[in-house]
Amino acid sequence: MKKVLGIATLFLLLAFNVKDSINNPTTVTIAPESRLMISGTTNINTFNCNFDTNGLQKPIPVHYEKMGSKYIFKEATLVLNNLGFDCGSNGINRDFHALLKSKEYPELLLKLRTLEGDLIDDKQLMATVDITIAGNTNTYKIPVMKAQEEPGRITGDLTLGLSDFKLKAPKKALGLIVVHDAITISFDLEWELG
Repeated sequence: MKKVLGIATLFLLLAFNVKDSINNPTTVTIAPESRLMISGTTNINTFNCNFDTNGLQKPIPVHYEKMGSKYIFKEATLVLNNLGFDCGSNGINRDFHALLKSKEYPELLLKLRTLEGDLIDDKQLMATVDITIAGNTNTYKIPVMKAQEEPGRITGDLTLGLSDFKLKAPKKALGLIVVHDAITISFDLEWELG
């Protein structure tokens, strides 16, 4: 879940047509057609938690510096409200929010640190993102695919472990149902420069 947020933040920031300059301020807005999902498995089933991207209508401020083919971001943080995730049923939603400690930590933070590659010519880029979930932050390198036919669209998947964020996978039905540690964050984000 945490990984998904990190990926989402990276993708939002990839859509810039940047110039070589010391500080490039801009904003990015995520289109409501975008999709962001966290999926995982248990010993008996799978689960998918979709994020309501309609909650991302507010422009995200971004400040970056370009050094060769690398973009270094001074400010580029995507804030995701945990309540924006829907796993399909009240019981699974309740378990999901308990896992994320949503009462204590109601938001997931995705901070884009760097982006490597040519935003115009390269189809695949490499993003470095800080993901903060339940008060714990980890840094990930995430491969991101840029749609050639739609320059404001990025896609990707990242598999992470719940234990990376000191989260303990829940057990249900007296321990008969066990959530596996690995989760996958999938995104298909469309963005617009502000």
